[in-house]
Amino acid sequence: MTVFKNAPVNTRVAAPVYGLCSLLLVLCSLFFLVGCATSQDIGKVQWQVNELQSEVKNIRQKTHGLDYKQEQKALEEEQKATSKSVSDLMLEVQSLKTDVQILTGRFEEARYFSEKNIKELTESKDEFIAQIKELEIIVNSLKEKLDTKKNAKTTDKKQVEGVKKTKEVKKTGSAQKTEEQKKAAYAKDLKDTYMDAYEAYKSNDLKEAREKFQNLLKKYPENEYSDNARFWIGETYYKEKSYEDAILAYDELLKKNPKSDKVPGSYLKQGLAFYEINRNGVARTILEELIEKFPNSKQAQIAKRKNAQSAPSKKK
Repeated sequence: MTVFKNAPVNTRVAAPVYGLCSLLLVLCSLFFLVGCATSQDIGKVQWQVNELQSEVKNIRQKTHGLDYKQEQKALEEEQKATSKSVSDLMLEVQSLKTDVQILTGRFEEARYFSEKNIKELTESKDEFIAQIKELEIIVNSLKEKLDTKKNAKTTDKKQVEGVKKTKEVKKTGSAQKTEEQKKAAYAKDLKDTYMDAYEAYKSNDLKEAREKFQNLLKKYPENEYSDNARFWIGETYYKEKSYEDAILAYDELLKKNPKSDKVPGSYLKQGLAFYEINRNGVARTILEELIEKFPNSKQAQIAKRKNAQSAPSKKK
């Protein structure tokens, strides 16, 4: 029997069976060859055959049991490995989400300083142009004075006209410069107010950030940062787990800024907020609308996974 020590389970079990069957066949052959088998001998042979059949049956049952246990054990190990892979994937998704938020903050900051530099350069350019115009006026005035030496009368007349012209040009240029300065001051104050609120949000001063964003919307209604301000207001409520207030804030953005790039994010966070307050039916509907309107967005991919995870289990 040592020959089958390292053989598979089915081979080790089947070997004795084949040996017993072979022995039985040899016995039967001997009885028939000798030709002297009695009915009693035949009965003994029959009894041995029955015993062997019963043994074979038991061995097969044991073999089946062993195979089933091994399969069950393998299945359990596979399930454990799958669960670990899913957990690792969720951790990786969370890490990527954090990285995206950090990069978004850096991008906003970089864009702010870039626009600020452009505004300053534009203002410097306008001042330089104004100075050139003033120099041109002075040069023209000097030319007129040189020409007047030839004719005193003509000189006096030209000087008067030149003075009038200079005053008119300066007055017009001054008015234009004042209007441009007002626009530049408005844009600068608006940008600074928004960035001040956003810095408070990044510092996790949620209440202060929300108040500053709300003041911005009151002071500068429907400006270029209105959609961003409404979105960050919703985010402050969401972080505080005030999900009902967050839902209303996101809804205001969806209604007043339907073309904003913050719309997909508002749909997603509004759906997640409804999930948090156990309004799963409404949450699912909102996320399905997001998937339909923005199928290629990252928010739509997250919405698909969330709806799949929260789908009601089917009764079997």
